[in-house]
Amino acid sequence: MQLAGRTEVSQYRLATHLVLALLIFAAIVWTLRRLGDRAPLVAQPRLRVTSAALVVLTFVQLYLGALVAGLRAGLVYNTWPEIDGAFIPSTARLWFEQPWWRNLFENTLTVQFEHRMTAYALLALALWHAIDAVRSRAAAVVTGAWLLMAAVTLQAGLGILTLLNQVPIDLALAHQAVAIVVLTLAVLQVERLSVRQIQSMPKDAAIPAGSPV
Repeated sequence: MQLAGRTEVSQYRLATHLVLALLIFAAIVWTLRRLGDRAPLVAQPRLRVTSAALVVLTFVQLYLGALVAGLRAGLVYNTWPEIDGAFIPSTARLWFEQPWWRNLFENTLTVQFEHRMTAYALLALALWHAIDAVRSRAAAVVTGAWLLMAAVTLQAGLGILTLLNQVPIDLALAHQAVAIVVLTLAVLQVERLSVRQIQSMPKDAAIPAGSPV
């Protein structure tokens, strides 16, 4: 059977399909990590908050990336750091669709701008989390944070190269593959920081008479 005519799909459906698949993937990674016994970590509450924020922001970025792919927005505005002649495009160009919210999903300039700004936010948050992890002096947390920071940096670099070269297939696939690596590392980090200490009874301890088992 041969495909003919339009073969692309709606950016809404593409983004929703991708995010649902990655939610399942993230749940599998989380569950696999929970199967093993590990010593509890002592970490500042803000590290738990920023690690969770990194996972949420990663999912947002993946959704926006799917919108960019669905709209083929990477084939336009192929300059960096400027987009449409400025670091922040004019309001008239970003919000000309009516109703206004359609620009967030259908305006190629707005969607690519969102993807860029979210990438900057993700990079800044990953760096903040890594520096804060160093202060915690917990080796596992520090290693996980810097691995995540390195992956986010690599992903940002690949994104810029993909854009400047007008989305060649090899760079586009590498960009997508590293996105999965970023998500995996983000999920591992938040799971690592969520381990709670369980008080266990020594094996040779006697159970008081009459106590429920």
